[in-house]
Amino acid sequence: MVAIPTDDPNGLDALVSVNFARAPFITVVDTDSLSARSYPNQYAQGGGGIGPAVAQWVASLGVNAVIAPSVGPNALGALTSAGISVYSCPPGLRVRDVIEMLRAGQLAPAGQPAYGYGPGGMGTGPGGGMGMGGGWGGGRGGGWGRRRRGRRGRGGWGWGGGGW
Repeated sequence: MVAIPTDDPNGLDALVSVNFARAPFITVVDTDSLSARSYPNQYAQGGGGIGPAVAQWVASLGVNAVIAPSVGPNALGALTSAGISVYSCPPGLRVRDVIEMLRAGQLAPAGQPAYGYGPGGMGTGPGGGMGMGGGWGGGRGGGWGRRRRGRRGRGGWGWGGGGW
């Protein structure tokens, strides 16, 4: 059985939602009989870090795989710890199409957690942060500092970068 986050409760005709833990519905599909049942996601409007709770709930439904365009790091860790395989798929497809892609072997295993929402997300991968430091001073020289014994020049103390 496979769980897929969806935007509506229309079973095999439901549209795949962008984010796993925040999807309004989770549609569970028996890949042998193609029977589907959609469950309202009670955690969809929850606070940050709800991924593990959704993962535990999905695991309790008896699924052995999750197919989603975007799975956050907390949910991905909880799913893999529960022995549930996670596959990536494009958003906006129908559940029926995603199941056909799974059967044809066209879905790749989800390698890394997604950060942000949507394909490409906001700030996916390393970098893109504010960096370390960025505060006042603390550099190695280069500041104008205060004058010492009538000399003008760089180095010494001051706002610009401290000294050695």
